[in-house]
Amino acid sequence: MRPIIQTIARMIATDRRPSVLASEGGKVLLANAPAQRLLLDQEGIHDSLDWPGLCAQAHRAGSIPVSLTLGTDTLEGEIVHLSLGAGDGYLLRLASNDLEATWLRNRSRAATLMRVAHDLRTPIQSLLATAENVLDDGGQASEEQRNKAREQLQQTSEVALDHISNVLGVIRGEQSVAGIRPDETFNLTEELRTLVMMISPIARNQDVALKLWLDPHEDIWVHGPVRFVRALFQNIIDNSAKYGGKEVEIGLTCRPLPSPETGVERLKIILTVKDMGGGIPPEQQARLRAALGQGDAAQPPAVTERKDRPSAGMNVLAHALRQLGGTLELSDRYAEGAENDRADHAKDVIGTTIKATFMLQKGEKADNFSPSTPPEKHASLQGVSMILVEDSPTSRDWLQHILTSAGAKVWSAGNGIEALSLLDKSEIVDNLDLILTDMTLPYMSGVEFAQRVRQTRKGGWNGPILALTAHVADEIVTACHEAGIAKVLEKPIRPAQLSAAILAVLHKPDESEPPVPHQPKIAKISQTVTPVLKDEVVQDLLSQLGTEGAMTYMQRAHAEAKDILTKLKSDGVGPDTGRMLHAATGVCSLTGLGALENCLRTMECDFDEGSDLPSRFPELEECLDLTQEAIHTLKQK
Repeated sequence: MRPIIQTIARMIATDRRPSVLASEGGKVLLANAPAQRLLLDQEGIHDSLDWPGLCAQAHRAGSIPVSLTLGTDTLEGEIVHLSLGAGDGYLLRLASNDLEATWLRNRSRAATLMRVAHDLRTPIQSLLATAENVLDDGGQASEEQRNKAREQLQQTSEVALDHISNVLGVIRGEQSVAGIRPDETFNLTEELRTLVMMISPIARNQDVALKLWLDPHEDIWVHGPVRFVRALFQNIIDNSAKYGGKEVEIGLTCRPLPSPETGVERLKIILTVKDMGGGIPPEQQARLRAALGQGDAAQPPAVTERKDRPSAGMNVLAHALRQLGGTLELSDRYAEGAENDRADHAKDVIGTTIKATFMLQKGEKADNFSPSTPPEKHASLQGVSMILVEDSPTSRDWLQHILTSAGAKVWSAGNGIEALSLLDKSEIVDNLDLILTDMTLPYMSGVEFAQRVRQTRKGGWNGPILALTAHVADEIVTACHEAGIAKVLEKPIRPAQLSAAILAVLHKPDESEPPVPHQPKIAKISQTVTPVLKDEVVQDLLSQLGTEGAMTYMQRAHAEAKDILTKLKSDGVGPDTGRMLHAATGVCSLTGLGALENCLRTMECDFDEGSDLPSRFPELEECLDLTQEAIHTLKQK
């Protein structure tokens, strides 16, 4: 090890560029004269850079670009991870002149432009696929289906616009050489769910069925570069959906790793994507291996001309994998009894498996609704096991909390395909009492999900299914009953009412109050009789979540209503305005924000009737101010 350190020391001493070798903690081990003139000591590194965070990225990727601001000057450079035997060192090298700095900056921006520009392809293809389905329905689609299509168009449009903004930011020089965003804490499970939702219209157009399973089946929070995780997941799944036959199975496995001496908890993450119908073509596999630097003489030769070069998508995938410090395995699966060592075995291939493995730091879940006081007991669900299907993370968190607080065992899913994978597990099916599902879901609606459960008798299960919907219209109730749904419940629903409804369907005794029937028609409520905060609902929140949890949830509802106003002012009324108003109305009702609920319901009616929404803006602004003041006052009590 000493000769290696001596070599590094000579390299730093003779380098004309400012160069510093430091530990992860920022302790300077070696610094040459140019670095000393810039005062790049331990204090200087910490003042100018997020040194621990950058070291974590460099350790993962090998090297990363950085921008360092000293006074009025911005210097470009890179941090390289070096293994020093018992420990790790990090070499910071800065450009020595403007020409080198420009080269570093342009190299990084070119890589960023290629990645975000390529990432645009999937949301744009999803937009086109969704639009094509809407235009080709021959006017046969129901209002719910048309609303779902508009929601899909809006969501994929926002993803595409976000990518375009990133491209423009890089072109204008607004993004730093170090990349678009630093490492951040995010919900890995929800990222995968969102991607599956975005790709689902493309899969439907190509008649590809998607399956999704999680191990463990829970939300996993991590800290790392979400942009590279998205790029990796998107390219792998997108390629399998395009080239892998009529069924694609997507699996996410997360396992804790032994904590290093630093005490930072890490997770081993494995994304497994299997196509179940013929396998990815050999030439496509060859391009992927070329991009990953995995040349293998045993593999089929790449096709001639320009096609032997890795595509932009393959390069993006390989770059994301390197930045995550991960590995990728690519293997074919063969029919039973096939002679796998034959040169002409391609006809025996029944599918291809792609497995990406990488490690990330464990993250802390945001907005944890753990109660600070014991929950109020309404109807005991002790011994009841259920699957909850809800695409909104906030609503899913809340529903799971009130159900588990009442004693139920809950397996949560963000969409229908994820819920169907739960029904493949005997340990769940053997103990399952019922399914509670939202009606508006990505990929397949609640009605479609129920139909799949009933038609296939997944796992042999044939228990009751309950539906949650925003408005219990006659046509929705009819469609639900035809799909085998036992009962339809209207959102928002209070904890006691939900528990009582579940017990009634299961024919179990219940001493709590019965559910209050809801009217399917939206009614305009006079503001003079609506309190700013609804006391009964607020007390429910306080008893379930405690003061801090209740305040967090109410602030999130207030923020959603405020966001509606901001979007309407900036973008005007659009095809997704009704859905946004309805979602905000529901969450305000659920959290007891009475004045905001009333105002938003009135705006919903105005939207449906084609009335002028901007005339309601002053009233909504006043309700937002009054509600914020009331929440603040409640917190002080």
